[in-house]
Amino acid sequence: MEASIFEAVDPPPSPEISVFPDTIPAYNLRNKKWVDLEVDQFRDVGWNKQSFSHLVIDNESKELVRALVTNQISREQGTDIIESKGNGLIILLHGGPGTGKTFTAESVAELAEKPLFRVTCGDIGTKPEDVEKYLESVLNLSKIWGCVVLLDEAEVFLEKRKITDLERNALVSVFLRVLEYYEGILILTSNRVGTFDEAFKSRIQLSLHYDDLTKGQRQKIWRNFLERLKSMDKLPPAKVTDPSSRTLKDAEPIAIDFDDVECYISELAEHDMNGRQIRNAITTARQLAKFKKEQMNYSHLQHVIAVSSKFDKYLTSVQEGLTDNQIARDEGVR
Repeated sequence: MEASIFEAVDPPPSPEISVFPDTIPAYNLRNKKWVDLEVDQFRDVGWNKQSFSHLVIDNESKELVRALVTNQISREQGTDIIESKGNGLIILLHGGPGTGKTFTAESVAELAEKPLFRVTCGDIGTKPEDVEKYLESVLNLSKIWGCVVLLDEAEVFLEKRKITDLERNALVSVFLRVLEYYEGILILTSNRVGTFDEAFKSRIQLSLHYDDLTKGQRQKIWRNFLERLKSMDKLPPAKVTDPSSRTLKDAEPIAIDFDDVECYISELAEHDMNGRQIRNAITTARQLAKFKKEQMNYSHLQHVIAVSSKFDKYLTSVQEGLTDNQIARDEGVR
């Protein structure tokens, strides 16, 4: 076999192609595992540039994020006099659950045309030596692969240092060093910024606060989810495994009466729900409609929201009428 075959862009001719492997190892960023992928199933990545425009944040913040990400991609020279220090883009997104923090990080990755490497405290551990070793591994891989790194629930590692807690202090020092020298895009999310150590303020280039959603924002989120479902209907059906034959088959579509649901967007937005709750309501309503062998419409959403709201009302009564946000503010953590 000629060496030129290995340098060619086009597939090798037959019979040479038969000696090449039909799978290639790849890293699953969601499951954090190496897997073997079939070569003939490879496709170019289709980046969803529209997701950034669907962000439910003010235009000033959106423009600033776009500018910082665009400049970071172009690798503009940093202002710090020490080489390889201060050249990264560190963004902090803080606010209550379901207000759009994670979706912002996902949209930034799509805008930058980079994979999103999501890390949680459960992945990292809590011992300083384990944290440093894991972070070095993640950041090294993200540099090689050109990832946007998302560190969820960052407050676990960024809490204020205490004289009596040496392990906590060591943990904070590890993260300070990581933020100081990281050269890529790192996004931190938190709903407890009131506990942050003050030393992190100078390491973070941009901080965005996410307020509770207004009715207008909830309307936009409802519409965004419906538009996404409409676009999914136009795609070829997903493949699922038939348990009886263990072969792939087309998944059964779940029909949705979009016209009916869109007539009640204003009523749906009256419910004090965050983005994650809205997504869960739609997912559950689709499953309810499938179970009843019906086309999903507004009545299914009404059913799901009515049942879910019972728990929210009970929780509010237990908390003496205070919301989670009010309690967090009273405790000085949000």
